[in-house]
Amino acid sequence: MATKKMSYSVAVENAINGNITDEVRERLEALKVSLEKRNSRKSNGPTKAQKERAEIAEKVIAAMVEGQGYGSKEIAALIPELEGASSQKVTALMKSLGERVTSEKVKGKAVYKIA
Repeated sequence: MATKKMSYSVAVENAINGNITDEVRERLEALKVSLEKRNSRKSNGPTKAQKERAEIAEKVIAAMVEGQGYGSKEIAALIPELEGASSQKVTALMKSLGERVTSEKVKGKAVYKIA
């Protein structure tokens, strides 16, 4: 009868309980190698979506006139990439600009100005 291969969870459980055999050690080393391989493939830089969002944010700042207030719909109309965007998406974009833009409530609606 063929021997059953030990699962990762059983190997970890044995290691936690202090029962470290050669089989457990081999299985845990294999787990470590697979985790290192998986983690090495991950990128540490910004994603494509994050880069696009940053570009759009810069366009918004460039299109805004200092001292003038803009609502979410007005900002969406300024930039072609935001045409038809929801007010939630515009609000999230404006919040990502941090201290570069100020926000105030006027009649229950957010109005954004360049800081």
